[in-house]
Formats: sequence, structure tokens, C-alpha cells
Amino acid sequence: MHVEITYPSVQRRTGLRHRLLNALRWPFILSAIACVIVNLCVGGPWWCVVAVAAMYMVWKLGLSTDLVEYNRISQTIKITIAASVLLTLIDVLLVPGWAKLVVPLVCLGGLVLAVALFFTNLETQTHNMMPLILYILVTAVGSALGVWLWHDGVVWQFLALGGASIAAFAALIIILRQEFLREMKRRFHIK
Repeated sequence: MHVEITYPSVQRRTGLRHRLLNALRWPFILSAIACVIVNLCVGGPWWCVVAVAAMYMVWKLGLSTDLVEYNRISQTIKITIAASVLLTLIDVLLVPGWAKLVVPLVCLGGLVLAVALFFTNLETQTHNMMPLILYILVTAVGSALGVWLWHDGVVWQFLALGGASIAAFAALIIILRQEFLREMKRRFHIK
């Protein structure tokens, strides 16, 4: 039996984006190493960690993006998480005392934006439901943890984040109903 190949052979193309990433890779690595060396020589607070984290954020979210989970909900969630990590690093390493107010508000803004993006195009975005559900669970746990850790101070930002995450999860269940259950069965193999 003779089998004919009907598809053309795959040819590797080196595009402008690939050449740009190859050209920018070494300057990014060298500047990260230079930041660490300068910080060690000068001393003081560990600002190099913040600089390297910011460079990694620019590289991962701006230049070398994901190939599989590259949709608007996943990108919004990744940007929110990266910004929260960066703000927490700035608070811990450079200027302490304000992250417990700002980071929950940044997470709340990212949650509201991701839910709005999800509900504006339900037919297409139901395939991107799992990153949103995981982010909702992370924000709910984070808000509960924040209320538990800082219960003696002002906790309205954690309560707002927790309330928004519970409301978003309830809205997913109420609006999607069968589609939500179908996604849970598919992801977790439940009956």
C-alpha cells in the first residue's frame, strides 16, 4: 500500500518577532546581572530584586508571550498577578507598609476586569473559564487570609475583594448553569 502525503511539509520560518527576541535576550540577561552586581557594590536595600522582577514581567508578558493560554482573560489575570507580586516586592524590600492596602485593590480591579471580559463574550470565553475560576478561588483565599492576618487594622479592602470574588463565583454558577457543570466534569472528571 502506498500512502500519499497530501499536506505540504512544514517549513520553519524565522520571522521578525523571533529575530527580535533573539536580539533582546542577551541584553535583558546582561542588564539583570548588571543590576545585581551594582546593587552588591553600592549596597543598600535590595532594589535589584525589584528591577529583575520588573524585567522578567516585561519579558514574559510583553515580549515572549504564551503560545497556548494567550487569551484576554488569562493575560489580564497574569498581568494582575505579576503587578501584585511586583508591588509586594517593592513593599517588602524598599518602602514598607502600604501593600496590604494596595495589592487587594489591584487584585480587585483585575478580578472585575476579567469577569467583565468573560461576560462580554460568553460564547467564546466559556472555553477560557478555568483560569477565571482559579483566580476567583485565589482571591477568595487571599482575602480570607488578609482578614485573618490583619484583623486588628483596616480590612475593608480584603472584605471588598472577598465579596467580589464570591459574587463573581455566584454569577458564574447562576448564569452558566449547565455549562459550568460541564466544565467542572471535564476538568476534574467528576460525575
